[in-house]
Amino acid sequence: MATEPTDEIGTRMTARVIDDVDADIIAVVEAEDRPSLVRFNHDMLDRHYRHVMLVDGNDERGIDVGIMTKPGYPIGTIRSHVDTEDHVGTIFSRDCPQYEVTTPTGVALHVLVNHFKSQFGGGDNKRRRQADAVRDIVDDLVADDQHVIVLGDLNEGQPSLDEPPVNLRAMFDDDGPLVSCYDLDGFDAGERPGTFDTCSIRNRLDYILISHSLVPAFTGGTVFRRGLWGTRKTRPTAWDTYSDMTANIHQASDHAAVTVNLDL
Repeated sequence: MATEPTDEIGTRMTARVIDDVDADIIAVVEAEDRPSLVRFNHDMLDRHYRHVMLVDGNDERGIDVGIMTKPGYPIGTIRSHVDTEDHVGTIFSRDCPQYEVTTPTGVALHVLVNHFKSQFGGGDNKRRRQADAVRDIVDDLVADDQHVIVLGDLNEGQPSLDEPPVNLRAMFDDDGPLVSCYDLDGFDAGERPGTFDTCSIRNRLDYILISHSLVPAFTGGTVFRRGLWGTRKTRPTAWDTYSDMTANIHQASDHAAVTVNLDL
């Protein structure tokens, strides 16, 4: 396992982004384990979140996905898809955990957190299989009249503003059960279209997709880039950044945070 030191400013910037976004439900990508996430919530977020959950996935490096929710948003049923297979083999590089979260008004949301196969060394077919598997899960939930949110780092950008990610079409089908946040009227992507590094459209790697049943509840959303520096040597000029960050090692993440607001 490769290791590298964690920068203290970077850790504080991660907490600052989470505080500034102030989400009732937040998905976390690339967390080591649940104890680490619990400790981060305790030490850096002043226990801002009441419920913290992470299920170990398939990545042997301990790169997992998790979820944190505020008081009043309990996590109920949890279903792992870590062992889901197709004719090729195991599908998910990490997992596609399915969390049932109930809002204070009693609305149940099925939140599917994802971190698809990276683009290093290819991965196109792997991401296509993962998108197909997520679509199957969502189809079953929607057929049962459930509200669904799929989100995370899907590791594939769009060829253009009008074209969906090539290998993820099963999730972005115009006639499918999900709507991308970027296609929702009132979503503000900000100064650039992407979410990673330079934030070009091909670097739009992070998405929130909601079932059609949730579209009437959508009231807005943003791409929050203040904690993103990217790989460049000098401070980004295409979006505002925290003044405490003076180099890319200080960034909260090399991915921006994506948010949606739902009035439930």
